Amino acid sequence: MGNLVEIENLSVSFSTYGGSVHAVRGVSLTIRSGECLAVVGESGCGKSVTAQTLLRLIPTPPAQISGRVRFEGADLLGLTERQMNAIRGDQIGMIFQDPMTSLNPTMQIGRQITEGLREHHPSMRKAEAKRRAIEVLAQVGIPEPEHQLKRYAYEFSGGMRQRAVIAMAIICRPRLLIADEPTTALDVTTQAQILELIGRLKEETGMAVMLITHDMGVVSHMAERIAVFYAGQVVEEGPAAEVFRRPSHPYTVALLRSRPRLDLDRSQSLLSIPGTPPDLFAPPAGCGFAARCGLALKVCRTHQAPPFALKDSHHSAACWLHHPLALARHGEPTRERLEQEVCHAR
Repeated sequence: MGNLVEIENLSVSFSTYGGSVHAVRGVSLTIRSGECLAVVGESGCGKSVTAQTLLRLIPTPPAQISGRVRFEGADLLGLTERQMNAIRGDQIGMIFQDPMTSLNPTMQIGRQITEGLREHHPSMRKAEAKRRAIEVLAQVGIPEPEHQLKRYAYEFSGGMRQRAVIAMAIICRPRLLIADEPTTALDVTTQAQILELIGRLKEETGMAVMLITHDMGVVSHMAERIAVFYAGQVVEEGPAAEVFRRPSHPYTVALLRSRPRLDLDRSQSLLSIPGTPPDLFAPPAGCGFAARCGLALKVCRTHQAPPFALKDSHHSAACWLHHPLALARHGEPTRERLEQEVCHAR
């Protein structure tokens, strides 16, 4: 399976009155054809900015962007706006966080869904576009789709609106679907339905999915690979089963420990990560998580670790604990050791 997307050393900063915000700092990622890559991390860690940069939705200025973003070999950052418009919405679709802001309240659903299709395929007849809209609404599970075309967004429930947004994103049969927090503000049952729908569409169409979320539980049954973001950087990447079985960056361990659990006694408090993320107006010279990590070494505060490949896997972690010298002195940083010490910040 070849690489559909290759992101190399991507950095994005924003000029503000208070200085420059370094939102994305040297991110490198790949997305293979037909796979689901989950991008996880807490709010403000650079997940959405990376996705929006991939789609060239961030204006420059005020943003300053460096690095490379390739899609099927083409450098997206070097394309003209006209060339990018031919890709955006056709070969790459996107589901935004809030379906209500993605839908025009004054325009019928059917017209909104067919708008992108007719933009990218101007020779398509109106009747054919309507037929395709009915087909895709049925595909995303909206009942009686032929009767829904003339309805407005306010007439749909939250789950139905999200399904309509997904229909808009996939109507051109994209090679890549970016789903940015697709279950935000939905109830638990509807969340499960939407995730199941995205997974089914991926299998049926063969498209790749970039799933952006802050919830590790969301990706456990859906993603083939996981990239963990923190403070604008990728701190861990690997096969999903491997990351859950053997999380190897202290932040990943802390993120997994902070998930709500059904087996907790009512008297036990939910676990949290002590401290706060670093100020991205003045990002630290070393590891962004060092101030919150009970295992931080002296070098962690002065130098950012490169991604160290873990033994016998396609799994890597940007943590000095995996440097050969650290392994020789302190031993393998097992999950048990990380869980015992990582969340007791010095």
